[in-house]
Amino acid sequence: MVAPLILWRYLLRDILLYTSLGLSVFSLLLVVQNTLRFLEELLTAGVGLRGVIALVGLILPSYLAYVVPTSLLMGVLLALGRMSADGEIVAMRASGVSVPRLLPPVFAIGMLAALLTGYLLFELEPRSHQQMKQLVREMARSVKLMAAGRFRPVGDHTVYVHAVGDEPCPLQGVLIGDFSDPQRTLYIAARCASVRDGSTNTSLALKLVDGSIHFSESTAGRYRKIHFVTMETEINLADNKDPSARDLTFRELLDYNARFRRGETPRLRGDPRSIEVQIQRRLAFPFASVLLTFLAVPLGIRPVRAGRSAGALTAVVLMGLYWVLFTAGETAAERGWLPVWLGVWSANVAVLGLSLLLLRRTIRSDT
Repeated sequence: MVAPLILWRYLLRDILLYTSLGLSVFSLLLVVQNTLRFLEELLTAGVGLRGVIALVGLILPSYLAYVVPTSLLMGVLLALGRMSADGEIVAMRASGVSVPRLLPPVFAIGMLAALLTGYLLFELEPRSHQQMKQLVREMARSVKLMAAGRFRPVGDHTVYVHAVGDEPCPLQGVLIGDFSDPQRTLYIAARCASVRDGSTNTSLALKLVDGSIHFSESTAGRYRKIHFVTMETEINLADNKDPSARDLTFRELLDYNARFRRGETPRLRGDPRSIEVQIQRRLAFPFASVLLTFLAVPLGIRPVRAGRSAGALTAVVLMGLYWVLFTAGETAAERGWLPVWLGVWSANVAVLGLSLLLLRRTIRSDT
């Protein structure tokens, strides 16, 4: 057993090296891509470097659960591909070490990645979504969202400010449109306005001076206008206070599912079926790390003429195909086209079947 142990350490070292490289590259790409989506709004709102760093710190856990299996898949493909290109696989087989002897270290590192992915999906990802929404709300409350000369959506309202004034009149020429009620359109026009924190952590309070309120009721076909000297109104920054299944931790998902089974109707954004789908999804996806690494073994040891960089491209393609199949099954489960367990686990079953088929062919080639 000395030779296999030495081989396992050698293989694990290469896999961990390439996996670490993949983690760095894929994490950087995803963080930069998603930060750029918010960059214009953050710069317009005047958010400093500290706020951007805080946002990046919350974006990373949201995508790390998907980066880990992709990076591990790339690590296995590159490590075995390098060994195959350098003739080490041929030498290994000639010395009597078969392909199944390579599976224990691959399985071990795949299980560790699965446990890490499970923890990320069970706890860190939903908490990251919650904290990201909270951070955006805090930014909205602490910066000047009322940019002069622009119509800006703020929660359920649309706000226009003609100009930024001085302390007695911070905002000049303010127009507020409230379209939350489809049966009644409400507009508020004011000469001056000032902004302060609202009664909750998701609202802004506006003090309006010298203006008018305009009502339009579509059902009755009536129009009303009311003049005021001063008035206060609050704008809710949160589009919907009800949580979605994606924002709940695994324990909260189980609690919601038990309450629905008891006939209760807890507040939730979306269909109650999404709770069961999320439970199965977070149980199924971590196994991608194990199944895809098994699939990478027969693919990685084949001689590749396209060069060692083909392993990275193969990893991205395989993970993309797996994710498309996984998303299609999840969508079918959410819409009731398939049983939840069958829709969510179908991608894993397909990858497991393909892995066993390729491993069987590879083992036969040894004999």
